[in-house]
Amino acid sequence: MFKNLSSINKIKSLSVNWGLRKKILLGMIALLLLLGLTIALITHTILLKVLKTEFQHKGISLSRSIAANSLVDVLTQNTLRLKKLVEDEKRLDTDIAYVFIIDSSGRILAHTFNQGFPVGLTKVNNLIGGKEFNIQTLDTQLGFIYDIAVPILLEKSLLGQVRIGILQNRIQKTINAINLVFMGITLLIMVIGIFLAYKVSSLITRPISKLVKATQSIQKGDFSTHIDVQAKDEIGLLASAFNDMSSHLNQMVREVERLTQYKERERIALDIHDGCAQDIANIIKRIELCEKLLKIDPPRVLAELEILTESARDALNKTRQVISDLKLPHETDFNLLDHLSSYVKNYQKENDISVQLDISGAIDNIPLDKTKPIFYIIREALNNIRKHAQANNVELRLECNRNNELTVHIKDDGQGFDINEAELSASGFEKLGLVSMRQRATSLGGALAINSVSKQGTEVSVNIPFKRKES
Repeated sequence: MFKNLSSINKIKSLSVNWGLRKKILLGMIALLLLLGLTIALITHTILLKVLKTEFQHKGISLSRSIAANSLVDVLTQNTLRLKKLVEDEKRLDTDIAYVFIIDSSGRILAHTFNQGFPVGLTKVNNLIGGKEFNIQTLDTQLGFIYDIAVPILLEKSLLGQVRIGILQNRIQKTINAINLVFMGITLLIMVIGIFLAYKVSSLITRPISKLVKATQSIQKGDFSTHIDVQAKDEIGLLASAFNDMSSHLNQMVREVERLTQYKERERIALDIHDGCAQDIANIIKRIELCEKLLKIDPPRVLAELEILTESARDALNKTRQVISDLKLPHETDFNLLDHLSSYVKNYQKENDISVQLDISGAIDNIPLDKTKPIFYIIREALNNIRKHAQANNVELRLECNRNNELTVHIKDDGQGFDINEAELSASGFEKLGLVSMRQRATSLGGALAINSVSKQGTEVSVNIPFKRKES
């Protein structure tokens, strides 16, 4: 009993210390068996080709023999002797389906068809350009037939043709017998291959299964997973590398969490700037206007205060909306077309600036996680026009092309500005507007470009790639 245990332990120890190379060699044995099957199939194909070639050569040889024996009878138009010649040839060889002889004008001199000559048979295989023979494969009621045409020549003059049909039935019988042999060989190779594949896979997959379980544990968030593999081969080295990776991955996850918190704060800052801060800035401008009106036109102050109250309420509602949005997942439905149309309508009413909105392409195919940032970019650009451009008209165009790209063009007829000077001299709040637009475009995998000429207006272009929604 102890001897058996010792033998088992030795076998286990041997299998543990086997290198991956030996395991691959076992796999190669199976591969060689499959290669043998491939060679058998190739041999079958070659043999089939050889058999067909042999039958074709046989038909050519018979046709030339008949052509040589019929030369005088064709010259003398001795149809009886020609009839006897073709019938004797057909009777002596069971592979011959038919024989017939035609003269140079196409007239049939003799044939072996008992029930009349088939219509159109003379036209299916014609000698062209002085060829020594021509072969056509015909699909008939008797099966496939090699139709072979050989000329009857007197020196270089064409007297007629001998046409002979060779049945492929015997070829097919031989092929069927060969197929049965090869099927048996293939079955035997498959059984051996499956057996070897099972043994080889057992040796290889056992330690790999441990790696799979450890990977699943890491997928669930357990980065303390450690693999204990005793093998000294390449899989053992892989397990050691996996343990090192798990440790480094734990450190990287902590770093990603820290960076995620930073990016989330940055996103919140942009949302507040593009939402609440813009409304507060508008309220401040109206308060300053009320201070001026109080001195020059007191009756208008009450009307402005009413507008100011409404703006403050609107800002409060938007602030609540921002807070609500921060609580919702990013993929919450946000209808870009509805929000954009509503915003443009209010923008024109409040600022006396005409906005021509033009949308082309499948805008509904824009992914939901990109619709809100795109809206914020457009809104920031329109706010900049309101505050700085002194424009009367704005062209706002959104195009979704077939390459899954969205292009946004925002062009005004305002006073224009020097882009570099504006970025350097702008106040922190105004500069954040340009920066936030670029940051949002970059975060969407796109790019933002600003072109402006003094007294000729400004154009903002944004190009954002996206993938179509899955139906």
